[in-house]
Amino acid sequence: MIDQQALRRAFEDYASALLTRYQIGDVLYRLTDQVVDVLGVDGAGVSIAQDGEDLSFVAATDADVAVIEAQQESGGEGPCHEAYHTGEAVTVHDLADESRWPEYRETAMDQGCRAVAGLPMPTHVRRIGALNLYQHDPHDWTDDEISTGQLLANMASGYILNHDALAQSSTLVDQLQGALDSRVIIEQAKGIVAARRGVTTAAAFQLLRDRARSTNVRLHDLCQEVVDTADRGPTA
Repeated sequence: MIDQQALRRAFEDYASALLTRYQIGDVLYRLTDQVVDVLGVDGAGVSIAQDGEDLSFVAATDADVAVIEAQQESGGEGPCHEAYHTGEAVTVHDLADESRWPEYRETAMDQGCRAVAGLPMPTHVRRIGALNLYQHDPHDWTDDEISTGQLLANMASGYILNHDALAQSSTLVDQLQGALDSRVIIEQAKGIVAARRGVTTAAAFQLLRDRARSTNVRLHDLCQEVVDTADRGPTA
């Protein structure tokens, strides 16, 4: 069932963000959290493409989804890729019965995912990426879930298109590079925290996510601080 209040909060957050300066990577991470709240899914991820090239994931709700999205990126196959290339929603009730994308399927099931939906991120010019929805158990995706999920995918496109730096750079490619650069900072911070705490990078990612949420600090800013102060001890 769609949480209408959570959907309204997501739109309010979107409208407010467009009036301020923001990091694309940050708002996309926040959007994946909102997708979970609105749709009641177990996880979500966003992948984008630069100038028609292969998709790269830029945001994920948790470490398990990050592993799946990273495999989808490296393997070049999966529902997100299919949604991006076809411009149509791609839904899977149960990956155990799915024969497409064998490597993606294996990784997703290893991470506890059984159902997935890929939704294209359109713009007035072309598609720029896709939003993935994940469920731990087999799931029959409803028309309401897919249509609402598509609204959130459109919102992800809007965040990218309306980034304030777009007026200065005049190219969408630069905005997508900004999102990928944010991911690089996050990946570097994960490695630093993992080494300091003696934990896996997946656990480090979750620590950073939890810290950003509890302190109301943008994930990118927190990770940038971790990277910048690497010689002075952990900040997460």
